[in-house]
Amino acid sequence: MSETELKGQAQRGAERRQAILDAALAVFATRGYRAGALGEIAARVDVSPAAILYHFGSKEDLLMAVIAERDRRAALALSRLPPGGGLPSIRALLSVAEAMERQRGLAALHTVLQAENLEPDGPAHAYFLGRSRFACQWVTQLLREGQRRGEVRPDVSCKAKARELIAFLEGAAVLWLLDDDISLAELYATYLDAFVQSVEA
Repeated sequence: MSETELKGQAQRGAERRQAILDAALAVFATRGYRAGALGEIAARVDVSPAAILYHFGSKEDLLMAVIAERDRRAALALSRLPPGGGLPSIRALLSVAEAMERQRGLAALHTVLQAENLEPDGPAHAYFLGRSRFACQWVTQLLREGQRRGEVRPDVSCKAKARELIAFLEGAAVLWLLDDDISLAELYATYLDAFVQSVEA
């Protein structure tokens, strides 16, 4: 087989893998991991379940690949936050809500999979636990930078307020996903204004 043929084969393999990921993302977002069958994912891209296992090894490995893909797409919104931390970064979280409203499926995927993995024996429990702790640490650092710059009162417990903020973000997503009449961006805007007022110097 020539080098050109090998490159073409590799490209087709990468495209097939991405198509499987996209299909799995949609299926897991609506049915969850446990009820999302490999057969349904395979049917969406016109391959066999065995082809999915060829590309990903196991359903659990496919799950982790789907989560990684979801995080890659969601990270684009976070990359647009202003650098430096402090209250400007807290206020700019509104852009995350706006991005989620444009990609409802990604938000649903996160919420469904997180709920399925609350117990320690869940295949992605360690991931979601680590993600939650990292998010709290990240917001804590934003607030501590705000204290260093004199934006946030020194008596504020940055760790406690970070947990409060993360709890709001998770709960707001559920409320919005349940009710199409709710604007996630409006929820964020109202809460973030009140949050900033509660901590600012």
